[in-house]
Amino acid sequence: MRYPFSLIPSFALCCAVLAGCNSPSATAPGTVASTQAPIGTPAAATPAPKSSAPANLNGPVASAAPVASTPTASPARASLSPNPAALPPLTIHLAGDSTVSNYASTTVQEGWGMELAQFFNDKVSVNNQAQGGANVQSFKASANWTRILAALKPGDYVLIQFGANDSGTAHGPVRPPDFIATLGLMADEIRAKGATPIFVTPSAFFDWTADGQENNARLAPYAAACYTAGTAQDAMVVDLNARGVEWLNSLGKTAAAPYYLPNSQGVPDKAHFVKAGATQMAQMVAQEIRRIHSPLAAYLK
Repeated sequence: MRYPFSLIPSFALCCAVLAGCNSPSATAPGTVASTQAPIGTPAAATPAPKSSAPANLNGPVASAAPVASTPTASPARASLSPNPAALPPLTIHLAGDSTVSNYASTTVQEGWGMELAQFFNDKVSVNNQAQGGANVQSFKASANWTRILAALKPGDYVLIQFGANDSGTAHGPVRPPDFIATLGLMADEIRAKGATPIFVTPSAFFDWTADGQENNARLAPYAAACYTAGTAQDAMVVDLNARGVEWLNSLGKTAAAPYYLPNSQGVPDKAHFVKAGATQMAQMVAQEIRRIHSPLAAYLK
């Protein structure tokens, strides 16, 4: 097992490069999470039919260069056949926090894991074990992680996204060196089952600076840590954080607000999404899988 405790490169910290209820499925809205409580508690909102996506949801996501180069190629990244009929079935398992997790139909809140399957062909199943309130360490010690390991088959993939709760809540903080080390332990356990880990940088917060730019200061060290872990583990990195920051800045604060979960006063939650936002994040994950040339891209529609 590897315990990489290397310092995060200072240049990665400067790049624009990504949260929880107490159970994998929230059944009722509550209060907006703060930096002093686990991210993932749904903001107060009247249950209603899922909102539709604002215009241009399926438009192209900005393709600026990633914050750091992806790890070098390895034999595990050989191209798969583009013919869907020739592809073996597989499962994508999701390890994450409330920004990824499933929610009941009694709330408008969604995690992006609920919308991921639509971007893949019918050879792919999604096992969403993401858990609200989790950081990387609490998730690794949870029954949800045990369920993923028990279900893993050779050829499966595990997408791992943490950082919101690790970066400073009642369940954190998990400092970047320990964050990197835990990702490494998870990658070892995944590979022991013949499956492939992919690290996902944390989805961007609805948080803005005084000059109207996306404020990524809290999450940037954890996005950079995913790249450090990816290099140490020779694992691919889906840079959802960088793509999200680009996307939010392209929209601006007012236009981006409808993608995030509103509280009873209509103020967008910092971390959580309605259907439109969850779908946008899932689309970005799918686009990143193609951009980094993962073999999993052969299963994309």
